[in-house]
Amino acid sequence: MIEHFQKFDDGGKSLLPLSFSHLNEFAFYRERWALRRIFGYEFPTGASAVRGNAVESGLNMILDGMSFKDASEIMIANYDNNCLNLTDPKVNDERDNLVPLLELGAHEFKERAFQWKLLNYQKKVEVSIEDIPFVGYTDFHFEDKNTKEDFFIDLKTSKTNPMQISTSHAMQQSIYHRATNARQMLWYLKTPTKTKPAEFTQLELATYDHHLNICKHIVKVMGNFLKSVNSKDDVKMALIPNPDNWIWKEETVLNARKEVWGF
Repeated sequence: MIEHFQKFDDGGKSLLPLSFSHLNEFAFYRERWALRRIFGYEFPTGASAVRGNAVESGLNMILDGMSFKDASEIMIANYDNNCLNLTDPKVNDERDNLVPLLELGAHEFKERAFQWKLLNYQKKVEVSIEDIPFVGYTDFHFEDKNTKEDFFIDLKTSKTNPMQISTSHAMQQSIYHRATNARQMLWYLKTPTKTKPAEFTQLELATYDHHLNICKHIVKVMGNFLKSVNSKDDVKMALIPNPDNWIWKEETVLNARKEVWGF
């Protein structure tokens, strides 16, 4: 099956190794996946994604011993720098969310600092699913000082406070569990509102098998799809974009759709 993934290798670009985001986009937003992975378009990230990366980085600095004041200043400077070319109207709103989220995350980590040792941050992990290589980068890798068990925390900053793990996040957790054979936890930091401060939620899968099976199925479907196409024009004629889908709200994605499909 791997040969079907390799047929679009061109100029140093390749579909492999896959990543969770690649798999997720193929499964649920296939036209955008095609624009990015087959046709080679690059789309700007949104302010919310930059916010999440900035908070993660700030927390890592604090866990490494930096003061909250210094970490927050560097976090804000990095956020501003990474937003220089963004046209997202929410840049300023997300900037205001940075410090409250960092404060909450730092508090939750410090509550557990006496029993946890930070082993790594943004650790690269590699694994094969259905003989297709995957690569990913975890968030925080810890060891329990008492039991010596190692585990991972995936940090998500969000506008909502989830009551359960979404299928997408569960799939990502199952891939990382397969790659590390270690416990995976999800920490959600909800952005503050005018009436409520930032909120914290910890969720964890009881078992990983179900969602790993979903990932395996998507890999097989991707293989079958790639088997059926041999050119960019084949991909174009195999997909029908839904003009009402929210993914076209981003102007660059909409313009790319019009360039490829003409509508």
